[in-house]
Amino acid sequence: MKIIIGADPSGFELKNAIKKDLIKKGYEITDIDPDNPVLFQEAAKAVARGVQSKEYERGIAICGTGMGVSIICNKHRGVYAALCESLYQAKRAKAVNNTNVLCMGGFIIGNEMGIEMANAWLEAEHMSGLTPEMAKIVEKEYDQLVEFEKTVYPNECISQ
Repeated sequence: MKIIIGADPSGFELKNAIKKDLIKKGYEITDIDPDNPVLFQEAAKAVARGVQSKEYERGIAICGTGMGVSIICNKHRGVYAALCESLYQAKRAKAVNNTNVLCMGGFIIGNEMGIEMANAWLEAEHMSGLTPEMAKIVEKEYDQLVEFEKTVYPNECISQ
């Protein structure tokens, strides 16, 4: 799986810890800022555009709280970013919401927890663990979201 990852100064240490673990596990990682952190806005745009272009299957964006990168990533059509602060949220973000970008906060998440969360999110499958009834609801809601998004964001990206 190809993953793009980026962080600002507040998330740089967490990003590097996650990246190291994912490379060890065989993921193909592109780090948008391997040597020097960038502003959170730039990290979020680069990650979102990489996922939006479909060059990367998933993205991970990290800033101090995770909120800034989450907001910016979600301004890109076809990018579904989840701000997660727990292992449970990370699993459910993919299983239920079919997210393609994981956002975290370097001020909030420790390196070991961040590694666990990233792995859980990457290993989760959309619709896994849902009852058949809930799976029907979730699938319909996701398809409706994708269609609605086309009317809200007529262009590929509204963020400049």
